[in-house]
This record gives sequence, structure tokens and C-alpha cells, in this order.
Amino acid sequence: MKITVRSIALIKTLLGQGEMELTLVDGATIDVLLAELTEIGGEKLAPYVRVPKEESAHAPLRVMVNGRDITALAGRKTVLEEGDDVLIFIPIAGG
Repeated sequence: MKITVRSIALIKTLLGQGEMELTLVDGATIDVLLAELTEIGGEKLAPYVRVPKEESAHAPLRVMVNGRDITALAGRKTVLEEGDDVLIFIPIAGG
């Protein structure tokens, strides 16, 4: 299946592009996608896609599938479907 992956800010820099089309196996999850992106982005991207060591810790990475945050879906076990649009970014805070 083919999906579109968009990224902004630091993730875009680490991947070397802001938008790409990827082909994944049917039934692939966000975990599978993140593993594929780690292959593309290498060791510089890896720390940002790892699962937090503590359950209460918030991972810096945010993932949206078709405009919905994966935390409102099945998290990293969210199953992707043909044509999905995935946005990956790190929230920026400031004041």
C-alpha cells in the first residue's frame, strides 16, 4: 500500500525532505512506518522515534494520521491504510 508522509521542522531536516510517498506492506502500523523512516533518517532520527522508557513520559514525536493524533487512535499500533496521509513533527513550545 502507498501512503504519504509529511514532516516539518526538525523531522523534515533529518529526513532530508518534507514530503514522500512510501510503499508499506498491507496492515502496516505506525511502528512499522517509524522503523522505515529510521532507515531513511538514520541514527540522527532514531532518538526521536523511540518509545519513551517510562510510560508516563511524553515522546517528543507527534504523529497524525489523516488529521487525527494517533493518541486518539491506537497509538503506535494504529493500522495504516492505502492513501493515508501521515504528518510527523516535534511540537515547538515557547513564549
